[in-house]
Amino acid sequence: MILIVDDRPENILSLSSILKVHSFNVDTASSGEAALKKTLKTDYSLIILDVQMPLMDGFEVAEFLSGNNSTRDIPIIFLSAVNTDKKFITKGYSSGAIDYIVKPIDPDILILKVKTLHKLYEQKRELNLARQTLQAEIEFRKKAQQQLAEKAHELNSILASIPQVAFTATADGVIDFVNDHWYTYSISISNFPQAHPEDFDFTSCWNLLLEDRKLIEREIRIARVGSNDYKYHLL
Repeated sequence: MILIVDDRPENILSLSSILKVHSFNVDTASSGEAALKKTLKTDYSLIILDVQMPLMDGFEVAEFLSGNNSTRDIPIIFLSAVNTDKKFITKGYSSGAIDYIVKPIDPDILILKVKTLHKLYEQKRELNLARQTLQAEIEFRKKAQQQLAEKAHELNSILASIPQVAFTATADGVIDFVNDHWYTYSISISNFPQAHPEDFDFTSCWNLLLEDRKLIEREIRIARVGSNDYKYHLL
């Protein structure tokens, strides 16, 4: 939506007619104060602002808008029939305006500028929305990873406290945690306990589990590190 700010009703009517012919949605304000109130409640893609207004002129309005975080990115086109000297045009740009048009207005030139600025604003808004969506997705993933890490830590704490050999592994079969009892039967995290030669060994069971993704229960004999005294364990 485009906001037209002018204290003269005939100017507002003329500008509104030009913009509506080109299918722009238009809102109006008859003073600087009214315009500022509207910008705090409505998201405008462009403001067409008359310079010469009583109480609060266009320069003051633009300076306020450019100093406010929620309105500083709204593009402003100044219109003026009185302040046409270079110093006033320069002041307009320094106040936050994107363009400065001297009256009488050429409708074709005005529409060309409006379309360009409107399109740039919409593209910037879409970019900001995409950036916000991406940031929200990043935050969601961070939170999910944190929750997963907390659950993994909780599980590992439980496994560390039980008096049996226990371990966890990634989806592709890489062991990523073992409790202290593991080292009673294995020399390292990367080596399964040595099974009795007559039994179905750990590596074969593990490969079968990864292949079928089914629960396996077997009795298997393993011995402590450095011992040949094999005892039965439930795998």
